[in-house]
Amino acid sequence: MGEVIGGLAVFAVVIGVGWLLVRTGAVPRNADAVLTRVCFFAATPALLVCTLADADLGAVAGVGTLVALTAESVAILSAWALHRLVLHRTTAEATIGALASGYVNAANLGIPVLVLVLGDAAPIAPVLLLQLLVITPAAFAVLDTVTRRGSPSRLATLTIPLRNPLLLAVVAGAAVNLSGTDLDGAVGGHLRETLDTLGRIAVPLMMLALGMSLAASRMRAPLPDGAPAAPEVPEAAPEVPEAPPEPDAAAPAVPPEPAHDAAGRAALRWAVGWKLLVAPGLAGLLGLGAGLRGPGLLVPITTAALPTAQNVFMYASRYGVAKPLGRDAVLVTTAGFVPVVLLAAAVLG
Repeated sequence: MGEVIGGLAVFAVVIGVGWLLVRTGAVPRNADAVLTRVCFFAATPALLVCTLADADLGAVAGVGTLVALTAESVAILSAWALHRLVLHRTTAEATIGALASGYVNAANLGIPVLVLVLGDAAPIAPVLLLQLLVITPAAFAVLDTVTRRGSPSRLATLTIPLRNPLLLAVVAGAAVNLSGTDLDGAVGGHLRETLDTLGRIAVPLMMLALGMSLAASRMRAPLPDGAPAAPEVPEAAPEVPEAPPEPDAAAPAVPPEPAHDAAGRAALRWAVGWKLLVAPGLAGLLGLGAGLRGPGLLVPITTAALPTAQNVFMYASRYGVAKPLGRDAVLVTTAGFVPVVLLAAAVLG
């Protein structure tokens, strides 16, 4: 329990430093976008390669991993049924609601949380694979079909995950491990040193970027003089850009972000509750049924409790569906997941 509290305390302090850097004007409001890109394209892939190259893949692919993957899949599918059949949302809205209820922030928060709290980022790799290879393409296929607002090329949309540097890093790290390649001896040891150096900066940069983004999100609304908001950077798969807007002779002020109606507020409450309570509870029950106890059970519960990924808001924005739900689910679950992890750690000892 003490190690969990200590890890989360470090997590909170570094996030607070990032928040203060923006609020005091020490760095620009969009500095989080730069740090996120550094992590996404360089530091985090290096960390994943090194982690998986040295990991016990048999343990990574063990019962705890199966529990985590099953819990996320069931949480998303059941949440879709809830939003579609009980809350009577449209198919597209139910898809965003399901993602908000179960699609976890595996990279930007999952990796630092697992490193600081549990001491190992390897268990997050199978979750990344599930989200990038199965859930994301399935969501794109549904949203493309029902909104007809996707990429001109369906193939280009569905192959976005295959061009993701995090996915490539997971595959590379596993390949190095399975082939028995010695990274320490490759290129005179310089390859390993380079990857280690990049990997060491991933966790602090991700936490600083989160703090900066939280501060900047408060400062970006309302937007002054109709200025466009700085673009968000996805947590996992990069987005296919929207078609550029048609030029206006006299550009009007950018309208404010849409607010929730009564149905939207209900959908948000259910999505947040599903993400912070149902998904971790489901992981706990499945883990107990599979014979997991103590720290072994804490891993899938912590993974399930991770907040909604920023990608969900990106998808909602791209398809013009349930944007307030996607936006607010990310913010609320990011603020609320720490008490859930602390409670789980206290119960499991």
